[in-house]
Amino acid sequence: MPAAARDGKPRAAVLDVGTNSVLLLVSEGAADGSLQVLDEALVTTRLGAGLAAGGPLDAAARARTTDAVVALAARARRTGARRLWAFATGAVRRAADGAAFARALSRAARLPVEILTGEREAELAYAAAAHGLGLAAGPLLVVDVGGGSTELALGAGVRPEVTASLPVGALGLMEAALGDDPPSAAAVARARAAIAAALGGAAPVARAQAAGARVVASGGTATALAALDLSLGRYDGRRVHGHVLDRTALEALVARLLALPLAARTGLGALDPGRAAILPAGALVLAEVVRAAGAAAVTVSDHGVRHAYLRERLGP
Repeated sequence: MPAAARDGKPRAAVLDVGTNSVLLLVSEGAADGSLQVLDEALVTTRLGAGLAAGGPLDAAARARTTDAVVALAARARRTGARRLWAFATGAVRRAADGAAFARALSRAARLPVEILTGEREAELAYAAAAHGLGLAAGPLLVVDVGGGSTELALGAGVRPEVTASLPVGALGLMEAALGDDPPSAAAVARARAAIAAALGGAAPVARAQAAGARVVASGGTATALAALDLSLGRYDGRRVHGHVLDRTALEALVARLLALPLAARTGLGALDPGRAAILPAGALVLAEVVRAAGAAAVTVSDHGVRHAYLRERLGP
């Protein structure tokens, strides 16, 4: 008999099908709305590799991602999860065949797959950070740097007041501007220009600067940077969650990552090889957002979109 049936608590799982990786979260819900995490996993599939806006997903990337989602869904079911959901983000919503791929993924893994809009993704990132860190009082700017886009949400309560989804992310930026190993000074300058152009009309950032908002970052870029700053030999979400990176430390990490070739980055502490490949770009995006917001530091949240999504599904 599965554990969920023995203890009577709702046991469920969600899969986050991102541009760079697929994430699994299996948890039990409590009466107070909190989640007890039972299992987590990450598989780098690079679904958005080589994706041009409005173009199709790469066939090999589709196959890798499908295999990962099917395997992770089976893993979740083995833990006793009987309610499973999945959502897809940047790559799937941008691709010409994104909706068709989501339907095929749903059939293959036997679970519903929702394609999140950029606005909904930003709202969920905000909800996860505000709830997970107990930061319902604002002003608060939440930044989630993904593989294909960066979500921003600004608010002063449990829900954001303004959101934005920027068409710049760690995988896309690495492929477009930072392909040299390590990136050249000219490549870094091009990347900074691309980020500045994306941030130029972002209302959450401009309003955050005016309000003196606290900045919180979630997602793989932020948690990897916190793990590096803490010199973790093995990733520990409990230590990463709530870790504060001041702007000087963040910019020093960016400079260090941009100076290292991929082989050297892969050997850094708890850094996953799939994350190591794109971290310089993601770190650069995060640092530019923090600078544009006029913040002196950024607080890292280990709770991301998947946590808020699952809590919402398990709600009353």
